[in-house]
Parts: sequence; structure tokens; C-alpha cells
Amino acid sequence: NATQTSNSRSWLCKRDLSTTADIATKTTPKLLRQSADAGLGEHEGDQQYSLQWPGATPKTVLIVRKANDHQVDSALVRIAQWFHTTYPQINVVLEPAVHQQHSEALPFALTIPASQKTEYARTVDFVVTLGGDGTFLHVSSLFADEVPPIIPFSMGTLGFLLPFNVADFATQLHRVVEGAATVLPRMRLVIQRSGSDAPVHVTNEASIHRGTYPHLTTISCFLDDHLLTTSVGDGIIVGTPTGSTAYALSAGGPIVHPLVSSIVLAPVCPRSLSFRPLMLPPTAVVRLQVHQGSRGHATAYVDGRDCGGIMQGESVEIRRSQFPLLCVNRDDLAKGWAQDINQLLKFNRTFSHPHETPFDE
Repeated sequence: NATQTSNSRSWLCKRDLSTTADIATKTTPKLLRQSADAGLGEHEGDQQYSLQWPGATPKTVLIVRKANDHQVDSALVRIAQWFHTTYPQINVVLEPAVHQQHSEALPFALTIPASQKTEYARTVDFVVTLGGDGTFLHVSSLFADEVPPIIPFSMGTLGFLLPFNVADFATQLHRVVEGAATVLPRMRLVIQRSGSDAPVHVTNEASIHRGTYPHLTTISCFLDDHLLTTSVGDGIIVGTPTGSTAYALSAGGPIVHPLVSSIVLAPVCPRSLSFRPLMLPPTAVVRLQVHQGSRGHATAYVDGRDCGGIMQGESVEIRRSQFPLLCVNRDDLAKGWAQDINQLLKFNRTFSHPHETPFDE
């Protein structure tokens, strides 16, 4: 019994790190353009890339999962054990609550305390997400600026951003580790409140909305410091191509292909029939200011998260981020995107012939 206790303590010492400094610094991936005939003026993020690990294999993977789902938890345990067996040199990192929940099933897994959240950026080579689009968006909040490559597996409700089925995880993860995966940089924005030094990254959209206030909000919209319009309504959305299939789509905005770098500006229930959604160039700087004469204040939201009130006279500035999300994607983006908008969004599906579809389902 004494020997068993001693061995148990030794094993725990190997599993429970006293400091995250014991986790190796990440291997910075190299991205190679898949198209060598990029036109003049084409932004370097407007195409797909091949993911490679120069001189070494990745050292650490972070697995992020959707909460309160038994099937997702089972998939997480299976994938973590697969990493430990197939690539024992790769550290498996879980968020603290997940690590505590699965400590017995995954004794080899590591975690980064919430107080040392900045260590994610130093240690994590790539991220595996298990869940829906919300899980995918959560990853962005774990990193201050640059986010490592993300390979998302669909286990949520819609999964428009998630190209891979979890049943095929071994094949897809082999491709990532061996440097044979295709990466799509998804454009992000940054939003900064007037008088604040802390910009926040935006994956889907930033919006200024009246929130729970009963009256319409008056918002002045400036484009590159020129007044574009003053809107009276529920609010204004400023979104990315990725976010064009989210809140902005419900507000009547266009569906934007992920390779088209642009900023979508869409009103939310304006008191005007002529305020139509706009697609702006990626270099545009949008400033939204709650008008001094507005009957009430507004609330800033980033990817659905409440970021605080915006009073009359205050504003937020939104521009393109220099740190896109690197998303492991299908090799044939055109085919996959067309399938997604048809199968998931039921694009142009008619009422009279609901059985018609351009794809075999």
C-alpha cells in the first residue's frame, strides 16, 4: 500500500504542474500561399494557405468544448486520449473547469489557471474546438491578439463555421500535426471605446444597440471621419464576412464569401426605409457615436457579449484587426461554402418545391 501511495504521488507530480513555465513555448507555424498568381493589390489574407511547422512538430494543443453536453464530453475524452497515444510528445491542455471534471479520465492533461490566461498565447500551438459556432467564438476571447490555428469540429446546433465532422477527427488531426492542412484566415475587427486604451477583437460583429431602453436610439455613423448618416432606430451592426451569416443576416445584410475582405454595416430596425446595408472596404474606419440629442443611451455588444453602456456623446471606433483567425478548412473552399449556405441556411429554397436542392442530401 505504501508503494502504491508513493507511485500515486509521483504520478500526480508529473501531472500537476507547479507553474505553466513547465509547458514548452509554442512552435510558430508557417503559412504558404496556395495561389501564386495573386493579383496586384490583393490582400495577403484574402486566400487560403497551407499550414506547416518548420523544423519541429507542434508541442501543445488546447481542446475547448461546449459545456453541459454528454456527447461532447465523450468526444473530448476520446480525442485527448488519441493525442496521448498517437502523439505522446504533444501536451494536451484543457480549460480549468474542464480539466477538473476529467482529471480521472485524463490524468496526463494539463491546464492553465485563469490567473495566468496570458500563457495561452505563449504555449498553445493549435486549438481543437468541439461544439457549435459559440464554442468557436469563445476561443478568440482566450487570446489577447494573435490566435493559433483552430480546427473546429461540429457538435452544436448550426455549425456554419465548422467544416469537419467529429467522426473524422483522426484523419483531420493527423493533417494538422503533420503540416498538411489548409488554413483560411478569417478577417476580424477591433473595437475601441472613446477614451479607452483597451481595444477588443471582434470575430462576428460589433453593435451599438438600445438594449433594454424603451425608446429608439439616435446614432451618428462616421466613415473615415466623414459623417455618413445619423440613424434613428434600434441600433447599428458592424460585422465581418464571417459575421455576415450571423446577426447582420437577421438584420437584412448580405451574405459575404469569407475570401472577400470587407466590413458590413447594417442598421437594426431603422426608422427609415432607405437605410440599406452597406459593404465597406476593409481599410475603412467606422465610428459610431450616440447622438447628444438621443433620448437614451445605448449598449455596446461584441459577438453577443455585453460590453457596457455608451452614453450620449460617447463613441466607439471599429477597424480591421491585423490578427485574423486562422481556421483549418476544407481544401475545396468553394464547394464547401456553397454546400453550407444551401444545406445549413437553406439558401433560395422555394416554398412551392421544398424538395428541390442542388446537392444530393
